[in-house]
Amino acid sequence: MTYTNWHDGRKPGAPWNAASPNLKAIYDYCHARWGLANLGCYGVRPIRGGTRWSAHAFGAAWDMGYRNGPSRDTIVNEVIPFLESNADRLGIQRIHDYMAKRYWQSGKGWINRPPGDGYDWLHIETTAEAWADGRSVEERLGEPAPAPAPAGWETCRLGDRGDNVKAVQEVLRAAGYKNSTSKKLIVVDGEFGPNTDRRVKQYQEANGLTVDGIVGPQTAKAMGLN
Repeated sequence: MTYTNWHDGRKPGAPWNAASPNLKAIYDYCHARWGLANLGCYGVRPIRGGTRWSAHAFGAAWDMGYRNGPSRDTIVNEVIPFLESNADRLGIQRIHDYMAKRYWQSGKGWINRPPGDGYDWLHIETTAEAWADGRSVEERLGEPAPAPAPAGWETCRLGDRGDNVKAVQEVLRAAGYKNSTSKKLIVVDGEFGPNTDRRVKQYQEANGLTVDGIVGPQTAKAMGLN
């Protein structure tokens, strides 16, 4: 597998102007099997705290959260070993384990150095070679499809309140969405107000969903909430 340096001076744009089909297939598998949440892929922005373009600017990185999903033990003992052991076949070149302040890189192994400081999500990067491979993980690994995640999400929208609204806000907060009037991350208060509505729409647009501000089954599934 050839490592791709996404920070080598290339500029965002075609053909890297959407979420990687390869990472979408990997996320779909991880969500169905372990319940990981979608915290975002494509977003034209620099790396956090820096000036070089992030791998996200090329749709080459996907963040997957587990705050409301699998336990930390499951992440350490099942998810990360699965991703690492199948990295070559799935075109995975980096795995950032923010909670442990370490990352794995193809050809180098694990490096105990930040990025991250206790964040409960994983950052997965693809190579340029595998970026457009939209085949399912099951097809590439010769495995049966994992059992689907349970349904039962209660749709929420502008004006609603409750625990499901809090769950949506937690996903948005983990993905870095902020309040409109400050630089602070979105507040988790269970009230679906105008700011939450705007951020939901931004999330939907960034993830190729219908942009209506309504967190129905499709948006909830993309967020890992049903």
